[in-house]
Amino acid sequence: MPRNKSTPKRRRIDEEEEEKQALEALKKAPTEVVEEAAAEAFAQAVQEWPPVKEDEVPPEWLQGLGFATTVPEQHLEALKRLHSTIQEKASGNWSSWSGDPKDPRRRAFGILPDTLGATVRDQLDISTPWKQPAANDKTDDERAKNRQATVTLSEMEGVKDAIAWLCQTMTSSVVYTSLQPHLTYSSLIAAQPNLHNGRTLLPIHVDHPLKDGFGIIIVTIAMVGDGTILFQDCAGKRMAKMQLAQGQAYMISGTARDACAHGVLADNPQRESLNLRFGLHDWKRDDNTGETMIPSKNVLQFWEVSRDGNATVEPKGSSGGDKKIAAKTGDEKEVGAEGNGRAKEEAPAKS
Repeated sequence: MPRNKSTPKRRRIDEEEEEKQALEALKKAPTEVVEEAAAEAFAQAVQEWPPVKEDEVPPEWLQGLGFATTVPEQHLEALKRLHSTIQEKASGNWSSWSGDPKDPRRRAFGILPDTLGATVRDQLDISTPWKQPAANDKTDDERAKNRQATVTLSEMEGVKDAIAWLCQTMTSSVVYTSLQPHLTYSSLIAAQPNLHNGRTLLPIHVDHPLKDGFGIIIVTIAMVGDGTILFQDCAGKRMAKMQLAQGQAYMISGTARDACAHGVLADNPQRESLNLRFGLHDWKRDDNTGETMIPSKNVLQFWEVSRDGNATVEPKGSSGGDKKIAAKTGDEKEVGAEGNGRAKEEAPAKS
């Protein structure tokens, strides 16, 4: 009997050792091998994730999500012209999606006329956030690369109407009244093409409001290829997925933007998308009060690490505004100044 009891224990030790060796080998493998393994793992894991159902109200932790919507052909054609024009003007100056020069995924930024982006362009700090201290010396180089990848555009036929259509279509999903004025063409900061360039996965991440993830509201259009949009709350406890076909658009605002991380698992590794980033956190009001329209802490409170190494809060609604539109009723209910209460501290979501 003792011999039989020891066998399972020895087998577990052997298996653990094999796992350690496999992990060490993966750490030493080329980046593309690591990412391919990550994509395969995600593809398996998300099979168990619940889908976001378009005929239902999003769960509380995803409030402010605008469901996948098919863009009419005439507007999609205009957005394709916008997408390709930015690509052409950026030419060889594309920047890395992750900030790593070796990352084949690329992005660029287009500033359109008569938008807030044309006013604040020089104030944008387009660099990747939450870096290790050793990487800080590379931040200036990254900022310079992103400036080169930011192009100024002239007025383009149909683009303004296409963006206005998206804003009008998505407004009903912006549940906080203070956010709705930011979903307009004039509040657009930048249009951002993203190219997967052979990588299936855009890892789950949160868009830092003061860095390269600027934008109070973000609308994304699938320009080339289908994909699965992945959502995870800031505590890393709740997950969901949503299919986004080529030619469809979706939006994140409120809690879905502030307190959730998102990523993409592409059906086509050559997938391309276009982000439209509206509104700027910490932008001063025009009433000489010195107050900001939407403070960046509405996002950062969920993600910045406190001194004891823990994340901040688990969301109880978004911090997006002072009034929340009740789903399916048209009624409004008051929420706190920040729109949420603080819960016990949780470990940060892995992204």
